[in-house]
Amino acid sequence: MRAILNICFLLVTVLTAQAQQGEVGGRVLNEQLEPLANVSVYLLTAKVGALIKTEITDEHGRYVIKNVPSGEFVVQASSVGYEIGKSSSLNVTGQSVIVDDIILKANQQTIDAVTVEGQVPLVQQRDGKLILNVENSTLAAGNNALEVVRRAPGVSVDKDENLQLMGQQGVNVTIDGRQTYMSGEQLSTFLKSMNGDQIKSVEVSTIRSAKEDAEGTVGSINIVLKKNRLEGFNGSFLASGAHGKHARGNSSLNLSYKKDNTTVFGTYGFTRNKRQFDLGLERKIPSEEVGDRVFDQDASLVETNKTHNYRIGIEQKTSERNTMLLQFSGDNDKESSVNASLTNIGPALGLVDSVLRTVTNSRTPFNRYSLNFNNELQLDTLGGKLIFDFDWTAFRNDADIDYDYKTYLPDGNLSYAPEKWRTGMPVDIDIYVGKIDFIKKLGKGKLESGLKYSRVKSDNNLAFERFVDNTWEDFEGRQNHFIYTEEIAAGYLDYNRSFGATDIKLGVRAEYTFSDAHSVTNGVTNKRDYLDFFPSASISHAVNENNIVSLSYARKISRPNYRYLNPMPYYIDKFTFMLGNPYLRPQYTDGFTLNYTLYKMFNITLGTDITNDAMVESMGQDDIKGESWVTRENLARTVTSYLNVNAPFRIGKIWTMNNNLTTIYMHFRGPIAGEYADLGSVFFQGRSTNNFKLTKALSAELAVDYNSPFLYNIYKIHARWGTDIGINYNFKDERNSLKLAATDIFRTQQNNVSTDFGQFNSMIRQYNDNQTVRLTYTYKFGNLKQQMKKRGEESEEASRAR
Repeated sequence: MRAILNICFLLVTVLTAQAQQGEVGGRVLNEQLEPLANVSVYLLTAKVGALIKTEITDEHGRYVIKNVPSGEFVVQASSVGYEIGKSSSLNVTGQSVIVDDIILKANQQTIDAVTVEGQVPLVQQRDGKLILNVENSTLAAGNNALEVVRRAPGVSVDKDENLQLMGQQGVNVTIDGRQTYMSGEQLSTFLKSMNGDQIKSVEVSTIRSAKEDAEGTVGSINIVLKKNRLEGFNGSFLASGAHGKHARGNSSLNLSYKKDNTTVFGTYGFTRNKRQFDLGLERKIPSEEVGDRVFDQDASLVETNKTHNYRIGIEQKTSERNTMLLQFSGDNDKESSVNASLTNIGPALGLVDSVLRTVTNSRTPFNRYSLNFNNELQLDTLGGKLIFDFDWTAFRNDADIDYDYKTYLPDGNLSYAPEKWRTGMPVDIDIYVGKIDFIKKLGKGKLESGLKYSRVKSDNNLAFERFVDNTWEDFEGRQNHFIYTEEIAAGYLDYNRSFGATDIKLGVRAEYTFSDAHSVTNGVTNKRDYLDFFPSASISHAVNENNIVSLSYARKISRPNYRYLNPMPYYIDKFTFMLGNPYLRPQYTDGFTLNYTLYKMFNITLGTDITNDAMVESMGQDDIKGESWVTRENLARTVTSYLNVNAPFRIGKIWTMNNNLTTIYMHFRGPIAGEYADLGSVFFQGRSTNNFKLTKALSAELAVDYNSPFLYNIYKIHARWGTDIGINYNFKDERNSLKLAATDIFRTQQNNVSTDFGQFNSMIRQYNDNQTVRLTYTYKFGNLKQQMKKRGEESEEASRAR
């Protein structure tokens, strides 16, 4: 590894001396040769039209695009109310280039928005991130946020619908750059309750700067929500219906009103989702005392969700330099499920001495409320900023579950009286976050610094009862009241400077963590406090317009999920439960990433993550009672290396495709589940998304993905693949559109997992009702007529260029 890094540093050092960067400037005028302000200016490559940089004209109609690599380009200008203007081809060789005036002609046509001729691809690379643009995707329409995010490059989900990046768990998920403070099942539930129609793009990154939270073993996924910047009243309505094994549907309404310096916006969505999960489980528990026992279980779980999600806010530009944002959002999800299972129990598969029939009814409402205040002050015209941000988030959740067990003899008679259990587990979580960020030009570079404080309190109070002699009584040893508090105080420094075609960024982040895990029931408290430093460094070099190389390093941390620390069992059925580990420690990762970008389109990422004290899923079992459980332990070390290639292509005039291919090697080493593991595996993930522009109004989309079998810790994950298709029709008025999509058309997205490690031998077969057909209707309304923008008004393109 050291030799590879030395070669990479040598490569970047040599390339640094080979290129120079220049700048491109000019003016944009109207037909009366008057200067136009706030025009969006795009620098595109001359050959393939790839978007390189953006800029905005000033009040004199002037623009200057700095740090332009050597190569052949064109400049394109667009503004609401005008036709697109484009310069002739220009050659940049490290000098300043003055472009001839671009004259924009007035356009009175009614269309939704200005379209940049340099086509933005489905997946693009920017600032070290791979960005999935899903705003107009046929296959994303009508789906929830989890279904949208899982289509991003390098992203996958496991059998429990937990997000993975480059094959690894421990992903930090943010929304518009703000942490969700969720992981595992809670994050999955939240994303499934979120309407995917609200999402503009998904940003995937395996690198980290000091400004970003150190949380996340492999990297981060940032969900960018849509924002409407058009003047006046605008909105859209969506209605979608789908059918898998059961019917499901959703609708949403997006509204915004912009007048001068004030923008008011709101969204509302309702989803009714009914899905069926089919599960087959075989497990063998060896025992010298009672003999081997085999459990052969088939289960069918029908889950129904009714979800309301909403967001309302106001953005106010209080002066030329200051902007305030206040927004409130919430999700109210009412989930109910019925799980019916039959388990044959005996000394061997096919030999039955008892049959267990189980019916589990659960009611698990999920409620989230969030308030955010943000203030951004422009300190100068050189990019200086002072940003204040405050967030409050509350989760008010509950889980009432009724268990009904009946055990039969092989002849069909009851072995003993039916058993009834019930549990209630309210979970209250409050999160407070405040941070200040300061950005200032320092010397020939840029300094970023900031402070952040967060406080999380999770209160779980589990009641567990059983029905005995026609009376409900406490189930001794299974009640549990657990309170977890975590406080993190952080500060960071980042410095970035350009040396010609080379950018260097160095940073360090310090985080002081205090945690208190208090089991009220057991009278046990486990307190910890620790100070950690997280250095980061990156170097990027533009050889020319077509070749960019970067190398980065960052130290990261993943802290245990609150639920994983709770020492009491969480029962799934009579013989299966999850068990927390109050002594679970954080894991630390050193991540190295080498990235190469060709033509601003093709992207190759080579990375290695070395994790110590890795938190991994482990198993336990009681050979007398026949119980099995899943828990989390700190494995000594894991090493994960990956190669990700993202390659878009155009075939003819109507066919464009994006291919994302990932090869991963994982190695686990250390004691786990009572044994010592030294296991490694290579596997492959691939996804190809194809778009076909059949006519101006009609387009189609085809996506194929494949995951090869691999060994994850002590589990063997079996191969799976899937195919999705969709068509989209835009009506002539460009306000109405219809999308028809079918997912997993061959019913091959099955999650099969097995283990044969030490005394553990099991096989899981699971299908999550992925095969669906969905029809989605969208209507856009409001002030969509193009008109010349008033001076000083900021377009969406301008906000991206800042």
